[in-house]
Amino acid sequence: MNKNRLFVTFCGVVLVALLLAACQPAATEAPTAAPTEAPTEAPTEAPTAAPTEAPVGETYKIGFAPAITGPGASLGDPEHQTGKMLAEKLMTEGVVGPDGVMHPVEIIIYDTETNPDAAVSVVRKMIEEDKVQVVVAGTTSGVSMAIVPIATEAGVAYISMASAGAIVNDPETGAVREWVFKTAQDNYASAKWQADYITAMGWTSVCHIYQNSGYGNDTFKQATTAFGEAGITIAYSAAFESAATEFPALAEVGTSGCQAVVVGAIPPASSTVSVAIREQYPDIPIIHGHGTCNQDHIDLMGSDVAEGMVSPCGKVMVADTLPDDDPQKEIVTQYAADYTAFTGKPVNTFGGHGWDALMLAVNALATLPDGQDLATQRAGVRDAIENGVTGWPGISGVYNLSAEDHFSLDYLSLVFVKVVDGKWVYYPQEEWAK
Repeated sequence: MNKNRLFVTFCGVVLVALLLAACQPAATEAPTAAPTEAPTEAPTEAPTAAPTEAPVGETYKIGFAPAITGPGASLGDPEHQTGKMLAEKLMTEGVVGPDGVMHPVEIIIYDTETNPDAAVSVVRKMIEEDKVQVVVAGTTSGVSMAIVPIATEAGVAYISMASAGAIVNDPETGAVREWVFKTAQDNYASAKWQADYITAMGWTSVCHIYQNSGYGNDTFKQATTAFGEAGITIAYSAAFESAATEFPALAEVGTSGCQAVVVGAIPPASSTVSVAIREQYPDIPIIHGHGTCNQDHIDLMGSDVAEGMVSPCGKVMVADTLPDDDPQKEIVTQYAADYTAFTGKPVNTFGGHGWDALMLAVNALATLPDGQDLATQRAGVRDAIENGVTGWPGISGVYNLSAEDHFSLDYLSLVFVKVVDGKWVYYPQEEWAK
């Protein structure tokens, strides 16, 4: 309420006008912020004015396109569920701009089908027909790369939920892509954790089996770098197709002399190839990347096959075990509870990538003053993401974005986990070599 409550009493003339008492009204201090709820009972001293609601402006729109179907659906479904979880709240509560105008936020959801062509089509529709202020899309790296030129040409901020570093940095020039951001940890971070683990176990030679996809190819590229830095030899490597059910290339694993197999793939392909490896080589250790951090990966293999497999994953997978002073603990714990309550399923890393991307978009929309044209709004969102995100704790890490860095998370935003009794559990470094 913006007006002070005034309590006035009238003074009378006493003692035949010999004494005049001037009575001063008592006042209460104005509140510094509008209350979130109406008072349960009006004050008895004086009537109060009705609360003044913030004026409502146009509805802002976020175009949201995860892989709801297709081979990336095990990653895209938790992103999709996260988007649905946020949509109702945002449409009701919206965001309040710097000028006090409240804007409802609509999340317009499409399916990329884990298909670059389908992704390009729906992103064009978002931009040209739905007139969105910002795009959040791309569950997998290959699909995300297909979206990059579309968003860039249109001048729309685009936040990917995939991992490849090339999404935000031109691999030829190293230049930061002006309109593109991402939330998922990159494959170099995952490979560095794998290298630390391999070294701690005393192994010097590994095989690398990877999916022939944007994600899989990048896992091999980053492993080549990180393993080389650690003095680890990749004795044998081979790619396989996403839909493969037979893997003749695995015959070379047995003759290569490698001490462990690193798999660069996402479910269901990661699960299928792991079953094949375990059938041929029951005793060889299998190490996965952070593209497998969901329960589907384990369930598709079966807990007996998956038992003992390790991987780097996001902190949300072990939210309850984080120390109380971890800057992400409060947000990841709350997200895990909200997601499980909404879906009835355990939380996973990929839904967190979606939450981070959507909330970066929402926070940027809250910086826009009312009445701007669409092109100015889109540029404002881009600028707010690039210049206004410092020390922001998300689900995947603490973000510090800038003109030089449109991602900012390092490998310490991941933790190491292990499959025990069919579930991912925290696997600290002090236990690795035991």
